[in-house]
Amino acid sequence: LKPRTRAHTHPFSDRSSQKMAKAMKVAMKKATAMKKKAVVKASGAAAAIITKKKVPVPKGLGKIRIGIIHGKVFDPVKVGTHDRNYPEKLKIKNNTGRSASGWGGQYMADVSTGLKIARLQPDIFEIDFMRMDDVSPKRLAKNHLTFNFWGDMSIAIADGKIPLAKTIIEVQKDCYNTRHIPEWNYYEWVLHKSRYMKQCIKAGIPMIPTIFVDNGFNAKAVLKQIQASGWDKFLVKPAYLAFFGQGVIHGKTQDFVDNLEPFLQYERDNTKQKEFLVQPYVLKPNGNVFDEIRNFFVDGEWKYSIYTDGTDYEGFYEQPAGALKEACKQLAIRTYEEVKKVSKWEGKPIDTLLTRIDIGIVTDKSLKLGYKIFVNEIEPQMTTWLGRYCPYEIADLMGNACISQARKALKLTLEKGRKLPDKEKVRALLQILDERLGPLTK
Repeated sequence: LKPRTRAHTHPFSDRSSQKMAKAMKVAMKKATAMKKKAVVKASGAAAAIITKKKVPVPKGLGKIRIGIIHGKVFDPVKVGTHDRNYPEKLKIKNNTGRSASGWGGQYMADVSTGLKIARLQPDIFEIDFMRMDDVSPKRLAKNHLTFNFWGDMSIAIADGKIPLAKTIIEVQKDCYNTRHIPEWNYYEWVLHKSRYMKQCIKAGIPMIPTIFVDNGFNAKAVLKQIQASGWDKFLVKPAYLAFFGQGVIHGKTQDFVDNLEPFLQYERDNTKQKEFLVQPYVLKPNGNVFDEIRNFFVDGEWKYSIYTDGTDYEGFYEQPAGALKEACKQLAIRTYEEVKKVSKWEGKPIDTLLTRIDIGIVTDKSLKLGYKIFVNEIEPQMTTWLGRYCPYEIADLMGNACISQARKALKLTLEKGRKLPDKEKVRALLQILDERLGPLTK
């Protein structure tokens, strides 16, 4: 399964199969329809609590309340690593067969991360779990910070929930007052795929040759550009807000030269969309779609990379050590430098919680590496983390990263003087975290 590979018509992904797309749309529809509220308060001691000093929390300080917007029913944790107190109402029990509402088991990475935050610092944090349908300015106002793992406006739009999408847009745009992560400008930079592509190309980062259409689709003009580029086959896809192959047209250039009508119909069907990407087919020598090595940056650091096959439905594994892994890692690190230029909180640079940078690979024996590599896309935290295949226990990795992000973001929020529930208590709790964990280094 290739979850949250948004078939690259959405800037979050480009190459999902129709089979996966159909399954994923059904899964999301069922998941987001399950409107439930669960607030889990931290309790008990965690075996993996990371502390340098035992600093008690004085009575009366309360806790920092962290919202977790979840709903990824296709991103499970490793078998046997789930929290023993995983809420029954949040388990994905229908996860096999054609009518499944999820994949990979009952225990998902997004919920598991929220539970881990509470276990790591049980006297500091409490967690407010919410699904996309629960999101509202009023709900988020009760939290000190909210991490959105799966419930952004694009998912609501894809589900046809336009009123809900408008509410979520309101929340996301007002991120500094709703204290919603990811921050709006960074999020929009990723959603508008042409924005980050142009920035990366300017920085000398290799990408698929692309014709950028920024002001609406003109069939005749685009076809002329395709012919001038000399591409035998091509595809066109929206560069903003599209899901699972929506809005894609592709084929042989000569076929459209011979009969322009399908291209003209595409123009008529997409008058509301202004941004498009036009690209040549990029195939492996065997004619299949290229593969990817997906690189994950967590709290600003490269952490792991996962190989994903372009056509094999189950083709996932941690990329083995070697020259190819290192080359893709270094290209991803160069690309993340561009991400860092955009990622800010209250106007100041901040590491992203999680960024996935997908490096396309195509066998090319004429090159020393043996592969042509290029950046295919950038995804934010609302993506599949592929925790089943990474060398970490994903909830532990992400739980610690969320605590780090909360410390950074809330300190900047306090410095800015934003309205915050129990502001001075939050300040005191952050000070206790500093004493326990040591000062933030970046």
